[in-house]
Amino acid sequence: MTRGRAAAGSPRTVLYLAWAPFFSGAERALLLTVQNLDPTRYRPHVILGTSGETLAAFRAAGVSTEVVSIARLDRRHPLRWAASVARVARVARRVGAAIIHSNDAPSFQPGGYAARVLRRPAVTHIRFPDTTAGFAWFLRPAPSRVFFVSEYLRADAIGQSPDLFEGRSDVVHDGVSIPPPITDAARVELRRSLDLPVDHVVVALTGQVAEVKGIWEYLDAARLLVEKGVKATFAVLGDDLKGHGTLRRAMEERVASLALSEHFRFLGFRPDAPRLIPAFDVITVPSHIEPLGNATLEAMAAGRPVVGSRVGGIPEMVVEGETGVLVPAQDPGALAEALEPLINSPELRQRLGLAARQRAEHAFSLAAHASRLQSLYDSVLGVKD
Repeated sequence: MTRGRAAAGSPRTVLYLAWAPFFSGAERALLLTVQNLDPTRYRPHVILGTSGETLAAFRAAGVSTEVVSIARLDRRHPLRWAASVARVARVARRVGAAIIHSNDAPSFQPGGYAARVLRRPAVTHIRFPDTTAGFAWFLRPAPSRVFFVSEYLRADAIGQSPDLFEGRSDVVHDGVSIPPPITDAARVELRRSLDLPVDHVVVALTGQVAEVKGIWEYLDAARLLVEKGVKATFAVLGDDLKGHGTLRRAMEERVASLALSEHFRFLGFRPDAPRLIPAFDVITVPSHIEPLGNATLEAMAAGRPVVGSRVGGIPEMVVEGETGVLVPAQDPGALAEALEPLINSPELRQRLGLAARQRAEHAFSLAAHASRLQSLYDSVLGVKD
């Protein structure tokens, strides 16, 4: 019998682990992954480290999910760590897991040690850069395979920790759901529901509100454009979840101090953020560091041009001058210069947006993502067709 298959013709179970302190990009990516597995090949069971919005989202989607404490090695509290490993191992036994897959490095340790006890392979996604010491700490014991979300991230990690990643790593770009094109009437209604103007261009920064996401550069670029008389509204869709809104409030205060409040809309965190993207005309991703970026993929899927920083995995998604524009990071002037022609030209927005959607369909579809991931599972498990 092939390792990991309980009976001929039956699907193998993948046990997913995610610390999931809140429902953001990594958690949304995992939800899309498990929803798009081929049920005749692999079935998911998900362990979350916390309850809350992520748990609600997974259960609402009908995904088999439970909450188990995800604790890392801690010599001061060895019983807590051992209990976490034991609980993960019990769940793995109960669901008949053939493979344990952590959604990010901080979630890996309990699954990695549980897999070692059960003699099962353990794999992990790497979604964020880290140091050599950080990778060595989080990835204990060494995973069977590591999946990076971008070529940039993989190359950076191999450069830091070649012994850990060379020969056992692959790139698996996140996939994105392609929504149906929105009608003009539906778009107007969507804008009204968000208190956005319907008579001029709306530029948006979407996703987590964090300094590394270029929030201050976005604000400064908007200021430069307003001072030039460019007519546009600047939206922020997202919040500072880690800081409980501290940075978002700081943005609002700075906008008010610059007398820009009438040009800005702060829409807050929305779990249905991808559904709202068609309300905007242009999406900005002025990140300082960006391993890949769901905000970029979701914008492309909605047929919106992206103005993004030339850093990390963004150039793996955005084709300069074809699906969007790439600018230097931390350069508000360059960001404003790139946004201005897109604000002023509906033809340019339409051309780049259409090409962006086509690229999302061909290169970043959920079907392609799931197919690649399942092929890698087959390889790890030694499954032959």
